[in-house]
Amino acid sequence: MRGGLEARRRHVQFSAEKRHGGWTCSVMLSLLLVRMGFIWILDDSTRDYVGIERHGLQVSISRELLLRIESQDQDWHFLPWMRIRTAVVNDTVTEVSCLSGDSIDSFPDGLFDDEQLRRGGFILYMMLGIYAFTLLAFVCNDYFIPTVEIICDTLKIPQNVAAATFMAVATSCPEFFVNVISTFLTESDMGIGTIVGSAVFNALGVAAIGGLAAIRPISIEMRPVTRDVCIYLINVSVLVAIVFDGQIAWYEATVLGVMYVCYFLIMFNSVRLFALADRLTDRWRNRNKDVADIQRGEKEGEKEIEAQPELVFNGLGNNKVIDDFTKGVADVTVEEEEQESLWAYPSDKKLMYQAWWLYCFPVKFLLTMTIPSPVTRKKWWPLTFIMCIVWIGGNSYFVTWSMTVLGHTFFIPDSVMGMTFLAFGGCLPEACAIFIMSRKGEGGIGVSNALGANSLAILFALGMPWLIRTLTLLSQGAEAVVYINSSGIEFIVGSLLIAVISLWVTLYFGKFVLRRLTGSIFLCLYVIFITLALLIETGVILDKAIPLC
Repeated sequence: MRGGLEARRRHVQFSAEKRHGGWTCSVMLSLLLVRMGFIWILDDSTRDYVGIERHGLQVSISRELLLRIESQDQDWHFLPWMRIRTAVVNDTVTEVSCLSGDSIDSFPDGLFDDEQLRRGGFILYMMLGIYAFTLLAFVCNDYFIPTVEIICDTLKIPQNVAAATFMAVATSCPEFFVNVISTFLTESDMGIGTIVGSAVFNALGVAAIGGLAAIRPISIEMRPVTRDVCIYLINVSVLVAIVFDGQIAWYEATVLGVMYVCYFLIMFNSVRLFALADRLTDRWRNRNKDVADIQRGEKEGEKEIEAQPELVFNGLGNNKVIDDFTKGVADVTVEEEEQESLWAYPSDKKLMYQAWWLYCFPVKFLLTMTIPSPVTRKKWWPLTFIMCIVWIGGNSYFVTWSMTVLGHTFFIPDSVMGMTFLAFGGCLPEACAIFIMSRKGEGGIGVSNALGANSLAILFALGMPWLIRTLTLLSQGAEAVVYINSSGIEFIVGSLLIAVISLWVTLYFGKFVLRRLTGSIFLCLYVIFITLALLIETGVILDKAIPLC
């Protein structure tokens, strides 16, 4: 009995020790497997990286990223801005993603989201952009340019001065409105690179349109163009000195404000400055001053005689200006014709003409209801000019918004859009103006308008919002500084200077005559310049790409 109990006790103890040993072995085996798996994971992660040479340095890169880059190089796509961008961090090549905001964030929310836009919603923005171009053409042709001509007659100023001041202010309003919104409302980081596309298009693209649209060769005065080019070069130099450190202080913005006032003083006194330059030149050349003054007086007298209104001889033997009653009758007749043409449906015309009338009627109706006619109400030219500015600014802002939405839809970066479509959209007023004036044989006015718009894009569109913003911050006791993106400043400055100098040199060798051959040269220069600029910005050449987002 006692032996049986002892045997059973030993059996139970042996079973417990066996189970304990099994647990110990299981735990040891599990730890061994975990350790081997961890070592295997580390070894596998190490094998995922390979060493390569980059810019003379030995760095590591993941196999997955390396395969993507090699596949991208072999299967070249036609969207260089969508290439993989990399940077070396801690001796390891990593992919760089865009961290800055998209320019579409500076505009109100649209009707569609990104998926709806890519499924066809972009067509609506495209159609609205085309219709906005039609509206702008009517504003420039029927209201804006006739109003500028009235301003020249009323204030007795040359047309090139009016083009570089009043017309330039009106056509610079789109950039002004965009910068006001960027500076005050969205507080986005507005880089000065956004003005490069517009400046280049104004310098070369607008001149190309004027030359190609010219019916006959158009002579351009050398001195006004030289004046505008020199002023613009000075403005660019001052802008570089101000924005080089990436911030705008209140006193720097004040400098731009003072230069804005000086710009108008120089423009409105251009005739006197040219006369002073003539006298100094005559003295330096030891010419007979009296003879020169007599000749100059004779020329001015001839111009005054040509500028006098037509005189009519009445039955009493008195000379008088064309009768005011006749003018009044003519104005009433023109007004009646305008009202009839606005509402008269061309039922006797072809179907295509009737479709065009229906297409243009909403635009004509809106403009007729909101802008006084410069033909029938000449004395209301200040109100007409202000309403033209409102329509041009609002319309160009809408075109820029539409173009930005299209670029966002198709993944086109801001720099590419800014150099191409946005530049064209922002410069539509200058393009329409020089096209209309060239068809009338006055393309030189369009060139002065384009160069003046470039100068005011710096002094007015950029300088005034910065000045107001910094002074507002200063009055609130905050840091009176506006921060901007100054990356790529060397490329930007070189672009502006080369474009404007190319314009003057081409006109000089063309004897300051705007013709279709000159327009073709400007067009070729513009295409070459934009192509090189896009290749540099997208990193295709020189490997010095400016950040695209």
